Amino acid sequence: MIQIPAIILPTVAPLGTETEAIADILEHTSLEFPTEYLQEKTIFIVATEVITVGIPGNLWFWVELSPVPSTTSAAYWAAIGGGGGAIVPTAPVILVGTGVNGTVHTLSLPWAVHSPFARLVAQTPVFVATDGWTVQAVITGKMRS
Repeated sequence: MIQIPAIILPTVAPLGTETEAIADILEHTSLEFPTEYLQEKTIFIVATEVITVGIPGNLWFWVELSPVPSTTSAAYWAAIGGGGGAIVPTAPVILVGTGVNGTVHTLSLPWAVHSPFARLVAQTPVFVATDGWTVQAVITGKMRS
């Protein structure tokens, strides 16, 4: 994404390259983004099933927070709802595939916990070699006054 200056707040224009295919057991972590001056924060997610044979593995999402960017320390990142660092939270938001190619799922991840930095994590904990997900996320928030 590119950030475009605006009179009141910067806006973001999608380039069309912000999509990542997820079909394995790895954690896919977004770049961290600053949230220090934001309130009413929400990540809106659109996940599309990419099917060739069967059903993709369940898709897990959670938000991680940190007081410092990952370039300073990776040890501070902790998941909302429990866990921390590479530990999955106690209750990730889970999307379940239908097995129908092109099925679109949407969800939102709001959070009120204050932290200077946040990042989105997506994972399919069960590997499915032939099927997966295409995921796009939009991060929103309101500037604190």
